[in-house]
Amino acid sequence: MGVVHAYVLPRVGVDDELISLAHACRPALLDYPIDLACPPEAGDPGTLHLTIEMVADAPAADISASERADLVKALHHELAGVSPFVTEVGPPIGNIAGAVLDVWPDDQAVALQDRVRAAIRATRGDAALQHNGGRIHCSLGYSWDTANSDRLNSALRALTPRRAPLRVDTLHLLDVRYDIAADSGGWHMSWEPIAEIPLGG
Repeated sequence: MGVVHAYVLPRVGVDDELISLAHACRPALLDYPIDLACPPEAGDPGTLHLTIEMVADAPAADISASERADLVKALHHELAGVSPFVTEVGPPIGNIAGAVLDVWPDDQAVALQDRVRAAIRATRGDAALQHNGGRIHCSLGYSWDTANSDRLNSALRALTPRRAPLRVDTLHLLDVRYDIAADSGGWHMSWEPIAEIPLGG
């Protein structure tokens, strides 16, 4: 199934410290049932992302081209007054969802999320806002089974540096898919781009 999401994506040449931190976490995650964001090739961000919001009232396939265009227009309007900013993510931690890098300071990221939610609400109504991802975070990978995270968190805690900057200047609207991974029996995330909306117009 595909679901429309709004993400911030790290970029090679801009967010290299973050991408390197994510790759440094990879060996510690390999023995766990987690769909890893970063592929084996160092420097490749893979599906590393910061989730801002999801459109939860319908699968992506049921959202028409005109409805997508209305959402993109509303996002352009809402984000025209939001200035680009730099925040930090980390330290890495394993939790019930998989492995994440929390965002801090998060005031500008939360303000961005509020503007994105306003655009979704204006075009699709309150029913489209059902996502509760908790604290804003950058996902290293999502879990598809249970495991004891004590050893994982000990390994992640040993990594240095523990934080990295992330430049936020573009919102990516994506059709995010979740497919069964034949090699693991878990699932695998991928996406197709819908639109890129620059902050500050």
